[in-house]
Amino acid sequence: MKAAKGPKSPPTEPKEVKKELEKVTQTLETFSACHKVLVRAMEKSELLNKICQAIVEVGGYKMAWVGIAAQDSAKTVRPFAKAGDEDGFLSRVNVTWSDMGKSHCPTGEAILSRKPVVINNILNNPDNMPWRGEALKRGYGAVIALPLISNGGTFGALTIFSEDADAFQHEDVNHLMDLGGNLVYGIVALHTRTARQRAEVEVKKNLNKLKQTLGAIIQVLEKTVEVRDPYTAGHQRRVADLARSISAEMGFSQDRIDGIRIAGIIHDIGKIYVPAEILSKPRRLTTYEFNLVKTHSQVGYDILKTIDFPWPVARVVLQHHERLNGSGYPNKLMHDNILIEARILGVSDVVEAMASHRPYRPALGLDAALKEVSDHKGSLYDSEVVEICTRLFREKLFDFEP
Repeated sequence: MKAAKGPKSPPTEPKEVKKELEKVTQTLETFSACHKVLVRAMEKSELLNKICQAIVEVGGYKMAWVGIAAQDSAKTVRPFAKAGDEDGFLSRVNVTWSDMGKSHCPTGEAILSRKPVVINNILNNPDNMPWRGEALKRGYGAVIALPLISNGGTFGALTIFSEDADAFQHEDVNHLMDLGGNLVYGIVALHTRTARQRAEVEVKKNLNKLKQTLGAIIQVLEKTVEVRDPYTAGHQRRVADLARSISAEMGFSQDRIDGIRIAGIIHDIGKIYVPAEILSKPRRLTTYEFNLVKTHSQVGYDILKTIDFPWPVARVVLQHHERLNGSGYPNKLMHDNILIEARILGVSDVVEAMASHRPYRPALGLDAALKEVSDHKGSLYDSEVVEICTRLFREKLFDFEP
């Protein structure tokens, strides 16, 4: 194999200067075209084929191809991408990167040696038949093979043929080595991007499955409460709808709104531990019975705290009967110690409960419910939440679905 020649003397004749300038311009245009491919390509086949195409069409070379070093017993080099006047060359030449003492074509030699291989005059190079004969048949005058190296290993080579002898001088070799390095970077980046995209797809699939599973669990929990307490059937869902609408008006993210809705749908799950005869009692509860009902917040928290929700569902359920002045239960929390989600749920719960029928009393109506929360905003209920809730009903015509 002939190595690349050393630096040429600076051109002195006008024709030489013009030719050198044209070559530099062509090199820059080739790099620009390849850079666009590197940025825009979406998969490896597209990337490598378009790089070969840019080298031929913009760079003015006869043929370019990319071979991948196979890890089979014969250590063959498999064509992966090509462009230009190939005319069956790759199918007629058996390219290998084996080190068994056989002569190689430039591609195999570059992969094996991990160094660029340059033959600037194929006609005068008697070695490496039959690839040389096949190359001459197609008008190839010179060739350069550039190893593609990543993580310390060579995985292939970029091989470029020119119809002109002496086409690959010192500066040309340096420029094309840079192009080979950029190509490796593009392939690695593409692999990384593809792997990330695949991972993102898998994550989305898993999230969708988890959401479906979570939705099924939530429905079971919701129905469990409603079976135990038929008089409040639909109460949790109506509370959840109102809480969701309030949250949206407050500018919460969709993810946070989803969490509040989930908490609303199951906020009374703790009532499954309250005797059914108390829940459906047609008369006002005794102090003992009411204290028993009040345990549902803590019980609900104890049931839900072991579920790894992406939102603070268990804490919201625990706090939805807390009040700003500390008069609520179970922990008599005050002001900012109460989660805003729990404050939203608390107002929604009171308004829906008062507006709806209960076993021990008829519905008090929406006006009475809104008056209750308005009269006690700032003391029992969050002022902003109350104002938004009132506006939803009065101005935006929000209504509980039956």
